[in-house]
Amino acid sequence: MSTLLEIQSRFAAGVFQGSDGILSDLEDDGRQAARFEVYRNNTHASILEVLADAFPTIRTLLGEGLFTRLVTAFIRHAPSRANHLLDYGAELPDFIALSEPLADRPWLVDIARLDWARNAAYGAGEAAPMGADALQGLAADVLLALRPALVPSATLLHSDWPIHAIWMNADAMAESSIAPRSEAVLVARPAMQVQTSLLHPAEHALLRTLQDGGTLGEAAVAAQQTDPGFDLMTAFAGHLSAGNFTHRRNEETEEE
Repeated sequence: MSTLLEIQSRFAAGVFQGSDGILSDLEDDGRQAARFEVYRNNTHASILEVLADAFPTIRTLLGEGLFTRLVTAFIRHAPSRANHLLDYGAELPDFIALSEPLADRPWLVDIARLDWARNAAYGAGEAAPMGADALQGLAADVLLALRPALVPSATLLHSDWPIHAIWMNADAMAESSIAPRSEAVLVARPAMQVQTSLLHPAEHALLRTLQDGGTLGEAAVAAQQTDPGFDLMTAFAGHLSAGNFTHRRNEETEEE
């Protein structure tokens, strides 16, 4: 007799990989195959809708038919193991990277990462933003020793392709050739709305250093090395006022 785990495994294989092994475990009334096929089709349709919402730019760039084939193959390759379907899809960028039919469109991988960053930002945790008042009156050495963290919803992306331009103009880009051009993007949801911002290279170096745990002084050096003419204070103040920074846990503890 099969264990419950074995039956569940066969059921999952039937739904996601097209296996018919589960049919022998179902009550035979002559219609179990048809009913299971309806269940399988409904499940795939639901997951397809979830992934279409999570990857709208990829869907636009590929078109409905190719996107559906991509997602169908992905479902079989990496069936959902998430407790919530809205958490499903994080592996799609890596799957696209391995797809031979899409190898002639290398920018799709980073666009998929951008789409997923925006999707993930909606459900990311909250954190109290760092306000400008927290920096007022600080001595220069204390200020430069701070380690502001990016808010939990933030994702930094850097690509050899113009991912922000493609994301902004996906309809037009779908039928045009795309030339390499490096771009960096910050995705964050400091308030209720997800923001997708194109970053100056020095601005990306600033935020990357802070994300990696560096001090504000170290981040300033990284930005200046990238572009000596970069206006560090204006960029930092802009992200501060946008609510993109929060205190690191150890700093909050020290303040208390």
